[in-house]
Amino acid sequence: MSLLLRIKKYTEYLPVQTAVTIGKFDGFHLGHQGLLKAVLQEKQHGYASCVVSFFSAVDTERSVIYTREEQRRLCEDMGIDILAEYPFDETIREMSAEQFVSEVLCKNLHAKVIVVGEDFRFGKGRAGDVLLLKSLEEQYHYRTISIPQITCAGIRISSTGIRELLAEGKIEEVNTLLGQPYTVFGEVMHGKKLGRTLGFPTLNLIPPKAKLLPAYGVYVTKTYVDEQWFYGITNIGLRPTVDSDKVITVETHLFQCNQDLYGKQIKVQFLHFLRPEQRFADAEELKKAISADFINAKAVLEKLGQIG
Repeated sequence: MSLLLRIKKYTEYLPVQTAVTIGKFDGFHLGHQGLLKAVLQEKQHGYASCVVSFFSAVDTERSVIYTREEQRRLCEDMGIDILAEYPFDETIREMSAEQFVSEVLCKNLHAKVIVVGEDFRFGKGRAGDVLLLKSLEEQYHYRTISIPQITCAGIRISSTGIRELLAEGKIEEVNTLLGQPYTVFGEVMHGKKLGRTLGFPTLNLIPPKAKLLPAYGVYVTKTYVDEQWFYGITNIGLRPTVDSDKVITVETHLFQCNQDLYGKQIKVQFLHFLRPEQRFADAEELKKAISADFINAKAVLEKLGQIG
């Protein structure tokens, strides 16, 4: 289902009754998904599903697991109806917890159900919590749903922990905590066609500066384009053997696909880390390494039961 509405200001009013969840959904990990699924379940009671996602006015370089645009696509994929993207500015920081409930959630977003994690804090000085939400239910005519904290192997799932694992290239552990493969979204851009000259044409993405990428290297990936999935390998890094521009790129070679895909919107899912990025003596050595990557990637996919 497409999003019914994308809200940018917390003063905007919704005419429909909603089930709302609130947070900074930059990870869309299992903990976040628990909140989203609870909101989606309320659609059976006639409420529109609404996600309130806060973001900093200035994104730190390589700081977010999923950018705001990627969050929108993930919400859309899950069937969320409304995405409210609010800047975490001075007005919001100085707003009391009850004022946030009464003016933003109940008045403007028309919330009849509010879904939060059991440790959720909000309002000036982080004074608001689940107990406060429950105490205001009768006054503002809504219902609170508190979702227990989700853990994995006894460890609390958090975006901070996932960022650390991404930096180490531990993509399979990242995917376990995300509950789905880590993904890069974007438009296929024209590059220098260096891969084509080596005999391995690639789809080139230039990720936004805010996007946190995994450790530089070669990964086994699955790419969605034109309503089809293709397996392949993806290199993230600076291409030290063939380039000196110092531009970080995401380059994907698809197995069994020779279509012209320039300008297409794609999403690349990362399944397994093959090897770190490295500088080779010359183009011939690089070609040999890529050929070996193909063999190793297909062996990984067979082991994962993805291809036979």
